[in-house]
Amino acid sequence: MTTRHISSGTLVLLIVAAMVTAIGTAVAQTSAVALVTKSINEVTKTTTGGESSPAVKGTILFNDERVKTGKKSLALIKFQDDNSMVRLRELSELTISNNSENGTMVKSTALVRGGLGFSVQKQKQNKQFRLTSPTSVASIRGTRGTWGGGVGKDTLVVVEGLVNLKNSKSNKDVDVPAGFIGFSNEDGSLSSRQATEEELLLADRIITGTSTNELKIEMKNPNGSKKVLKLKYDK
Repeated sequence: MTTRHISSGTLVLLIVAAMVTAIGTAVAQTSAVALVTKSINEVTKTTTGGESSPAVKGTILFNDERVKTGKKSLALIKFQDDNSMVRLRELSELTISNNSENGTMVKSTALVRGGLGFSVQKQKQNKQFRLTSPTSVASIRGTRGTWGGGVGKDTLVVVEGLVNLKNSKSNKDVDVPAGFIGFSNEDGSLSSRQATEEELLLADRIITGTSTNELKIEMKNPNGSKKVLKLKYDK
């Protein structure tokens, strides 16, 4: 049997390295990742320890905490470092995280179910933003759009920018540019197509939280002929 002796100096270095790693892990787990800036009706957050509480305006979200909305409810969530935003729709659930991967900080919203609108600021060289689900990973540099599904089939609508959509089962990926919709399914299939004007308008409403209505006004010209004036407004 061979006994190895470690010098006191080496032992101190090992202890210090272990302490630094432990402190870094603790800071990552306790640092604020995002903030709930708007909360309507039933919105809750669940900690990593399983404790649930109402997520009202001003609620701080830490790493790997979950946000859930009830019926006719909404939560607006902003990331602390760059004000990137996700608008969680009713009957939706996601987990917020910000972790280091090979020297790159990766912000992520893992959608469990439901849907959301997103407006992501242009990411710096050492940062990434991802939308994930059990089926897909959408990598974003800076763009606007909507993300829906979470169970078996995901739908990505890109209003601005470019998003790389990858299917986690088949490892296939496709770039989805502005004005297009990407589809990722649990059977590994992946596809995209151009979005209709109505689909893009709906996506924009989800992102901004507005609903556009149309008001029709019937007008008469001096000669007696009728003309319909259409006015669109937000409420």
